[in-house]
Amino acid sequence: MYIETVRNERELRAVVDRPPEGYDRLLGEIMVDKTHFITRAQLDEALQHQSRTGKPRLGRILLDMGLITDEQLQTALALRLGIPYISLEYIEIPSSALSLVPTEIAFRYKVVPLSVLSGFLVIALSNPLAEQVLDVIGFHSRHKVKFVMASPRDILLTLSKYYSKFDEDQALQESQLRSVNPPEEEGGERGGAQVIELEAKRRPIVRLLNAIVTHGLVAGASDINIRPEIDRIDVYYRIDGRLQYSRTFAKALLPGLVSRVKILGRMNIAERRLPQEGNARLERGDKRVDLRLSVLPTIAGESVVIRILDEAVGLRPLSGLGLPETVVGRLQEVLSRPHGLFLVTGPTGSGKSTTLYALLNEIRKRKAHILTIEDPVEYRMEGIEQIQVNELIGIDFATTLKRFMRHDPDTIMVGEIRDAETAAIAIQAALTGHMVLSTLHTNDAPSAVIRLMDMGIEPYLVASTLLGVLAQRLIRICCSDCGSEHVLTMTDLARLPGHMREFLAEGHPIKRVSGCSACRYTGYTGRRLACELMVNTPALTESITMGEPPARWAAQAGKDGWRPLVGNALDIALAGDTTLDEVCELL
Repeated sequence: MYIETVRNERELRAVVDRPPEGYDRLLGEIMVDKTHFITRAQLDEALQHQSRTGKPRLGRILLDMGLITDEQLQTALALRLGIPYISLEYIEIPSSALSLVPTEIAFRYKVVPLSVLSGFLVIALSNPLAEQVLDVIGFHSRHKVKFVMASPRDILLTLSKYYSKFDEDQALQESQLRSVNPPEEEGGERGGAQVIELEAKRRPIVRLLNAIVTHGLVAGASDINIRPEIDRIDVYYRIDGRLQYSRTFAKALLPGLVSRVKILGRMNIAERRLPQEGNARLERGDKRVDLRLSVLPTIAGESVVIRILDEAVGLRPLSGLGLPETVVGRLQEVLSRPHGLFLVTGPTGSGKSTTLYALLNEIRKRKAHILTIEDPVEYRMEGIEQIQVNELIGIDFATTLKRFMRHDPDTIMVGEIRDAETAAIAIQAALTGHMVLSTLHTNDAPSAVIRLMDMGIEPYLVASTLLGVLAQRLIRICCSDCGSEHVLTMTDLARLPGHMREFLAEGHPIKRVSGCSACRYTGYTGRRLACELMVNTPALTESITMGEPPARWAAQAGKDGWRPLVGNALDIALAGDTTLDEVCELL
């Protein structure tokens, strides 16, 4: 409502030339009476907090209390100061404006040069109170500066989009200039590698890869795919578990981009026939993000996948996973036991590692001695001794787990039980007084018991050591902008599997999504956990030990409180957080 969409220079001129209409009222009053972002009671509570703590900025207090978002604060601030607040999603920025502000300056100060109007360079920024920014931009551009406001997210996405194109053109131009002397004339393969390494260190290539990664971080991607095709490079981002196409680059840039990735990951830049892996770290302000790099040779060229490991996302307390309160309570009971085996199951990408780290964080509060063997170590946790799998020198799950037994651990975490040997040693560790946490690839909690038996573990050993199994999936959350209420009809029920209908009835309110610009036309923004927890009980132990059929002890687990994962997913759908389509994908 208060954010104006600007598409071209004509619309930008109309916004900039409009006389300012600021409000001679306090920021909190604007949020209550003008934008209705908060209520009068919430404002009074924030003012009391401000009085008690002596914090000067009301906006920061409202943010800390979770009453407003960054964008809402920026909107209210723009209204008070009479500064235009615009959306940059559809704007067309001429290269003449981009060339006036160096890439480093634009990213450092988070400003987007939009156009030159009547001798003034118009820029978009998120903090109108940072007066030194205008001086810096004016110095570098040699223009007088006017500004409009935009959200921090909008600015970073636009910078990544436009400056990556700007750097792509420069990188292509430089690459074509140096292609006169092919690598073969520079001394064979060794000389060719040196030429490509020099190419990878040139500023346009460095900035281009930085822009690709930054765009992924801002968009909330978990993985970045740089895929070579016959005549081009395609870039995809995995957002909320789904691959989304971003853009295409010229094929001539592939050697430089791949070599830059190899340099960052300390890989062999001359090796182009074998897969390679590496790690890098990116620091943005006070935020640290680890990157896991993978390079794979294909017939079209070397393919790159960059896994983004953001500690703010991956390291959460148990209470921050979004689990039902009853599940959290039962998990805490299980973790309080001195020994036994606890498993987290689910397919790849279902958040098992995040859950394991949350469980370890809970155990760490007891000052326990914790050892982990992981492949790879995704997040570093203080107070925990973590070991990275390296099979080339004999560090694998089974061998390391044996060594752990002599290192006085209270709790052992094994990244994954992959084979019979690792399963047997994990069971032995649980039997000899250790708490063991690990993961399995099974679709539900009861199947974890079957999987252990398939690995050769005797039923009585499984029954006596297994504390419980948490099976989980990540389901997408409805976009708040395009999600709409819908009442469940008989037609909707008819297309659902039979065992889902017992949880639903005609007339239930549910959500539907249509897709909009806010969610990139997917209908969803973000994900949350759906789970099922099966805790071992004396009755279940007896059922497994006696060798009863899986259906029998699964039924016993149900009597003891186990509820299938689809039931929890339906709870989330009926609460209006996701759709029935997402629930059906779990089946």
